[in-house]
Order: sequence, then C-alpha cells, then structure tokens
Amino acid sequence: MRNFSDEKLIEIYKTTTGSQKLKALNCLYLRYSDALKNYFFFALNYDTEKAKDFVHDTFMKIIESPEKFDTKLKFKPWIYKVASNLCKNDYRKLEIIKKHKQELENRVIQYTEIYENQRILSEAIKKLPQDKRALIVLRFKINLSIKEIAEIYECPEGTIKSRLFYATKELSKLYKN
Repeated sequence: MRNFSDEKLIEIYKTTTGSQKLKALNCLYLRYSDALKNYFFFALNYDTEKAKDFVHDTFMKIIESPEKFDTKLKFKPWIYKVASNLCKNDYRKLEIIKKHKQELENRVIQYTEIYENQRILSEAIKKLPQDKRALIVLRFKINLSIKEIAEIYECPEGTIKSRLFYATKELSKLYKN
C-alpha cells in the first residue's frame, strides 16, 4: 500500500472494511502526520501539544466523514484545507474568548469602581449629623417621596426640600473629601 497514491488510499479507506481500511488510513497518517504537525506548530503559535492534538483532529475528520472527500480531487490540498479550517475555527474561538475576557475584566473594573464609590458614599453618610443622615436614608435609600417624608416629620414639604438640600450639600462636601 505504500506505493499507492493518496487518492487510492482514501478510496480504499472509503470502500473497504477491516484491516485494509486500517492499513490505508495508517499509510495516510504516516505520510502526513509530521507535515501536518509542522503546519499546526507554526499556525498555532508554536504550541507542540496543540499541534499534535490538531493532527489527531484532522484525521478524526477523515475517520468521521470519509465521504466528504471527493475522489476526483487531490488528497493533499484537501487535507490541508481541513487543517486550515481547524486553525480558522481555533482563531475564532480564541477571539471570542479574548473578547469575553476583556468584557469580563471591564465589568470587574466597573463593579470595583461602583463598590468603591458606594463604600465612600456610605462612609460620608455615616459622618453626617443624625438628623441629616435620617433624611438622606429616607429619601435615597428607602426611596420615600418628599410628601411621605413630610408626613413622617409632620412638617411642610417645602421644609423637607430645604433640609434635603442642605443635607445633600453637606454630603457632597464629605464625599469629595
């Protein structure tokens, strides 16, 4: 079988069973495995283990779908097309991973900034006098309306607005420091 053409070997692989089939595939593997490994080594950033894995993946494509090879075509360009497509798929996967990793890092940074701002704001709120702190909490933490706060304090809404104005002004100063 060593003297058979690649096309003849793949035809034997497609049409026979048993030891003939295995011998044909073995001949193709011996002919192409080293060359494919070198191709993958350079195409996949000099990763020897990944190159070996991709050689196996290439031959798995042949094993899983031998009918995809058109016997009117040359085998060598076809197997390199399969190899090239495996590389393209890997590049796409790496780009997707890279994109999602960057998005995740950005979210972590955003959440860290939000958490830090909330921590600073909480510290500033703690420094407010009790009466102003209570107003800030009722309005902005509990989300009560001005009218509801006025009912709690039994005073006009205008008074609550004025007190909130001064409380937020003081909070702003404490927050900036």
